[in-house]
Amino acid sequence: MTAGVGAAAARLDAGVAKAATFLRECLRSGAYGLACIGSDGLPRVSNDKGHVFVAAFIAEAMTGLFDEIDRTIVLVRILSEENGGLWGFAPPMSFHDDAFRVFHVDADDTAYVLRTLRRLGANRNPECLARFYREPERLFATFDAPGPTALTTEPSPRHNLLAHPDVNANVFLALRGTHVEGLVDYELLLRTQDASGFWRSYFYPSLLFGTLLALEAMDGNPALHGIPAFADATARALAFVAGSQNADGSWGRAGDPYETALAVAALAGRHEHDEATRRGVEHLLSTMAADGSWMSEACVWEFHAGETDVWRAYDRHRAYVTARCTTALRRAAGQLAAFP
Repeated sequence: MTAGVGAAAARLDAGVAKAATFLRECLRSGAYGLACIGSDGLPRVSNDKGHVFVAAFIAEAMTGLFDEIDRTIVLVRILSEENGGLWGFAPPMSFHDDAFRVFHVDADDTAYVLRTLRRLGANRNPECLARFYREPERLFATFDAPGPTALTTEPSPRHNLLAHPDVNANVFLALRGTHVEGLVDYELLLRTQDASGFWRSYFYPSLLFGTLLALEAMDGNPALHGIPAFADATARALAFVAGSQNADGSWGRAGDPYETALAVAALAGRHEHDEATRRGVEHLLSTMAADGSWMSEACVWEFHAGETDVWRAYDRHRAYVTARCTTALRRAAGQLAAFP
């Protein structure tokens, strides 16, 4: 290893260690929920919630770095929010009435929980996700609403109870390698890719969020490797990601670390995009705060609660964005040998 590569590796390792310390503090203080703000600028019922969602990304970022206290904190949080064997973004509250009941649990958060439990060595039977499966359409509805469903990315209160490509991709990852993976329709990934190469999400505004999720779903299934249609979909997605990089090595508006992290995570390990990855890593390391965190003003997710009321989530605690940045750096670490 050359001196330059060794210095780059040491800098990256130091950044990951500092970020892990910050994430551990977030976990132990309980400060890792997302702010939820309505169209009028006021907090909504899901404000400072979403702990099982954010914990999924903290657990991924700190794979191999968790101690038993960290693991216990996440497991206790997950078990405390379990609702009939399923999970939602926020635990039911006393003022929720029957009109809200369908939103108490959902396929998306349940899938993130199942993936987290697997990562922590506490597997749960994934058959619980079959509750959201709609056989005629071969789709997973996000919420357990009665009747048929359809796939949509057009945000609207009328569409919340349908099926969404980002949620289906997440469910595919939760079912990967399990005895119920047969419910997965990987062709959906091909059908929902935009001609420009990205995947649009329903709940997550960033085009890079859905694109990374779809890439992970395809990469994780060896049966898809070598199939021309999936190889082409992957190449077009990576070209979109690399082609949207800013001149300073970042992605997103004003060099947003969240968007940059999603892009670096998507490109990491793809040696045809080593240079874009290197520049993205350098930008993340140069924008890390002294305490090991990253801050972003980007909207993490949005929910159209009414025709004139959109709920939007932001990472005020910096835990979610820091977790995404940490994962990106760790995924790119193996490419240091190619960095100048």
